[in-house]
Amino acid sequence: MSPLEEAISRLCEGVSEKDLARATEELTTRYQTLKSHQTDLHRLVYLCVRMPATYAALCRVFQEFEVPQTVLDCGAGPGTAIWALPGHQLTLIEKDPEFVKLGKKLSPDAAVTWKTESFLEIKDRAEMILFSYSLNEIPPSKLSQVICQAYRQTENLITVIEPGTPEGFERIRKVRTQLLDLGMSLLAPCPHHNTCPMQGDNWCHFSVRLPRTSLHRRIKKGSLGFEDEKFSYLVASKKPFSPEGMRVVRHPLKRRGHVILDLCTKEGLIQLASTKHKKAKWGDLIPFVKNANSIIEPRKESLPD
Repeated sequence: MSPLEEAISRLCEGVSEKDLARATEELTTRYQTLKSHQTDLHRLVYLCVRMPATYAALCRVFQEFEVPQTVLDCGAGPGTAIWALPGHQLTLIEKDPEFVKLGKKLSPDAAVTWKTESFLEIKDRAEMILFSYSLNEIPPSKLSQVICQAYRQTENLITVIEPGTPEGFERIRKVRTQLLDLGMSLLAPCPHHNTCPMQGDNWCHFSVRLPRTSLHRRIKKGSLGFEDEKFSYLVASKKPFSPEGMRVVRHPLKRRGHVILDLCTKEGLIQLASTKHKKAKWGDLIPFVKNANSIIEPRKESLPD
C-alpha cells in the first residue's frame, strides 16, 4: 500500500464500509448530474475511489517534462498534487473548505499554501499553473476567461488534465487552440502545432493502470485488483519549443514479428507497421521512423481504448 493509500485508510477508520458503499453509489449519481460533493461522507469516498486514480494520472503526466519548482494548483481538491510533487513549492486553490480540511489531515506536514477561494480570478503567479480534473467545475462560458488569466499569471507552463472522455478531451481541444493562438508552444502530448487531427468518434486520451486497495474493491463491489484511469492532458510553454517525434495514441497491436502503431504525427493520424518498436506503449513518444517497414491507412472504425 502506498503512503497516500495508507493516509486515506487512516481517515476511513471508524466509518462503516456499508456507509462508504452507499455513499459511493450516491457520489456516482451526483457526478452524472451536479458534479459536487454534498456531505463529508461523499468527500471521504472521493478519497477512497478517485484520489488514487487522479494521483496516478498526475504522476504519469509529470513524467513527460521537468516540473518547475513553483506550482499553482487551481481546483486542488484534497491536495493530490502534494503527493505527486513532493518537495515542490505548491499553492493550492480550493473553494470547498471541507476538502481543504481533508487535504490538511492527509498531509499535515506538507509545506504548502492553501487558499480557500475560487480560481475564476487567478491572482497568484507561479512557474506552472495546473488544472487537474478541475475545468469541469466552471461554466463553459468562463473557460476562455480562466485560460487567459492563467496565461497572464504563469511564468512559463500551463498543464491541464481532464477525464479521458469525449467531453474531457473537447475541453482540452478548446484550451489547445486558445493557447496556440496566444503564442504558446506545446510540450506534450502533441508532437506538432498543427490542427488536431482527432475527428468524429476518436478522441485523444491515454491510460494508466493502478492497483486497487481491498477497501476500494469492497466499497465499489469490484472483483479486479486494478483499474485503468483514462485521462486527456496538455502541457504548454511560453518558451519556444518545436515538438518532434510521433505519439502512440492507442494500444499497439502485437503481431508476429512486428507491431502496428496508431500514431499522431505532423502529417496527421497514421498507422505504422514496425519491427523496431515492439516495446512501444500507448502514450509513448517515439522518434520519426526513416525507411519504415510500411505505413498503412488508419482503421476507419472507432479505435478501441
